[in-house]
Amino acid sequence: MSQMDPNLLDRLKEFVSVSELSKDGRLKLPPERALCEHFDMHRSSVRNVLSVLHSLGFIERKQGSGTFLKMPEPVFIQLYFELALKLNYISVDHLETAREMFEKEIVQAAAVNHQAHELEQLERLCSKIVNSTDVLEGIQADYEFHELLAIMAKNPAVLIIFQGLSSVLKKVLHQRRVLARQSKGAQKKTNETHIALVDAVKTRDRELARQAMHDHFETWNQQTLRSFPQKKAPAFSIE
Repeated sequence: MSQMDPNLLDRLKEFVSVSELSKDGRLKLPPERALCEHFDMHRSSVRNVLSVLHSLGFIERKQGSGTFLKMPEPVFIQLYFELALKLNYISVDHLETAREMFEKEIVQAAAVNHQAHELEQLERLCSKIVNSTDVLEGIQADYEFHELLAIMAKNPAVLIIFQGLSSVLKKVLHQRRVLARQSKGAQKKTNETHIALVDAVKTRDRELARQAMHDHFETWNQQTLRSFPQKKAPAFSIE
């Protein structure tokens, strides 16, 4: 990284800005020679920037067709949060609080914008959460349940942010669900909040949906952290 253009980030944004719409409706970057001329750069420098864009998942190279822009996989955003946690810039508590705030908004949009087949899928995931006897299966269903709500919100920006936050929290979710499973009563109460969420989304009432999500997190926190007298999250590891 030390040998890269010192203004690499600006270069990355500039390269993206000169992309053009191709015949098939995709955004295509000009050929290397055109990029060299446009930015007055050596070919090695242009290839360096293109290599960084490719490694970050922002471009796709097709032999004989050219270089196209594309949306990267969520892993790019997940890496950002992983590093922020490792560097103690943010904490798990910060992430969980942000997720609670975020999901209260998500569920309101999901209530208004969802389609019938999505609601059916949400009900199936809810049933899996409630009835699953396998910890890992229950965790995956729980994650997919909340991810589906983000999809139902019909806002791609919301989904990108959700996936960046929630994937990092999957391991925390696992450890906290293990705590909940130590008590059948705690597990039952936590699972039942998902049923209430489905019922609230069905009504298409934003306020009811928001209240159901608020109750969900209240119950979740009470039942999984109740063994900790100061009601603070234990020092969960994300290793």
